[in-house]
Amino acid sequence: MIELFSEPKINWIKAKKTFIGITIFLLLAGAISVQVRGFNLGVDFTGGTLMIVRFEQPPNLADIRGAMGEVGIDTNKVTLQPDANNPNELLIRSPQLSEGTEAERRVDEDKRTIIKALQKLGSEGEVAVGKVNVNSIDAEGIEQELRQVDPLQINKQVFAGAHPYRLVGDQIIALRDQQNNGFVSNISAIQGAPLAAPNMQQGFDQDKVKRALLDRFYVGKIDLNQSGDKAIEDAFNRINPLGSSGSAEVYKKAAKAIVDYRQNRKGVVGAIEEIQHQDVSAELLEKMKLYFTTGSFAVLSADVVGPQVGEDLRNRAIYVTLAALVGMLFYIAFRFEWIYGVAAVLAVFHDVMVTLGIFSMLGEEISLTVIAALLTLVGYSMNDTIVIFDRIRENLRLRRRDPLVAIANDSINQTLSRTVITSGLTFLSVVAIVLFGGDVLRGFGLALTIGIIIGSYSTIAIASPIMMWWQYWISGREKKKAAQAKARANQSTLAKV
Repeated sequence: MIELFSEPKINWIKAKKTFIGITIFLLLAGAISVQVRGFNLGVDFTGGTLMIVRFEQPPNLADIRGAMGEVGIDTNKVTLQPDANNPNELLIRSPQLSEGTEAERRVDEDKRTIIKALQKLGSEGEVAVGKVNVNSIDAEGIEQELRQVDPLQINKQVFAGAHPYRLVGDQIIALRDQQNNGFVSNISAIQGAPLAAPNMQQGFDQDKVKRALLDRFYVGKIDLNQSGDKAIEDAFNRINPLGSSGSAEVYKKAAKAIVDYRQNRKGVVGAIEEIQHQDVSAELLEKMKLYFTTGSFAVLSADVVGPQVGEDLRNRAIYVTLAALVGMLFYIAFRFEWIYGVAAVLAVFHDVMVTLGIFSMLGEEISLTVIAALLTLVGYSMNDTIVIFDRIRENLRLRRRDPLVAIANDSINQTLSRTVITSGLTFLSVVAIVLFGGDVLRGFGLALTIGIIIGSYSTIAIASPIMMWWQYWISGREKKKAAQAKARANQSTLAKV
């Protein structure tokens, strides 16, 4: 193995009081920060929305924040992070924007509101922010929207037959099919339609349901950039823009061709006229203008985490970390002695606590990737500790008469080159992740950057002194017992005399 240091003679154990002082300071500073500032928990743990959106051109963050502000979003809670590799893509991270049980039932409300805010920046046709396009939803979707606001308080009333909100959805779809080939052009058409089904008992208040529908829905064009091939195909079949010359097979091929073309354009189609494909005729493109819009962006991914799921993920992260520590404690106790396991686990626990404390002081976000980094740190730091403990155990067998302090110091010095090389190379890698890995990997890289420094320090400053303290304590007890036994033996001898 490459030796960076030629037989170092550093007296690490002599500085144990200084190390303990540093440890106490770091733990206290982290604890105070947690009490005062708390943790900046990410969407994974608090609930919220994480979206990756691709625009036709690099987005103007000020305009996006302005559009979000217009729809009532507190932009101080929202993070907008352009992709360093693709300036047209934007990462939008939003915590749960609404509080209370109603928000818990509508976990995708924030996502919908953000999309409608973005649509204000460039979509064609009418857009009602915070509402759902009635032309882009099926009967089940209408039912779910009504369940969320629950205008009839279904939980407190009893109806016969099918669920009333699903029947309302069926009625709306039937109404839509009667309006302009399956495309509602006027929201007032819903207001004048009968929505009650004949098999419903008393308690169905049409006015309440209609007010809920008008509050939740709007009439708008179907956004090609927000629809998959199945949704486009269903819209074609419903609207039948080609009339007698259209067929299910023609529309299926056209829908797939449009989505393929959109993907070739990196997710965004700027205008319907741009679509050029043999399965999409010029006549269909012209007719599509009445019912479809291309917008100016496409949502590549949208992850929505409800508050209950976030709490469950947070608890699981704690359990996984503790389980890893307990498992390592038993393994090291089996391979060495139990005090070695306790010392190693306390050192690793120290690493995790200090890293979390520094995250709190810096205000850095804690997400699932940070938890992954902490678990990586647990294994990495434990491995470094075991290497030193194994050298201590080996030297104890070879140098039985030498003091434990000398053996511990020599063991740390003998493995110092290995520690610096492995930790140093890993440190350079994670620093590169912090500097060039982008916002998504920043937390992971930062946790490991801090953890490697603290882990290397704790192996020397925490684990070895704990092990030595225990050994000295045991040795002192044994000497005390031996002295007491000797004293009793002397007293017994004197008594006989």
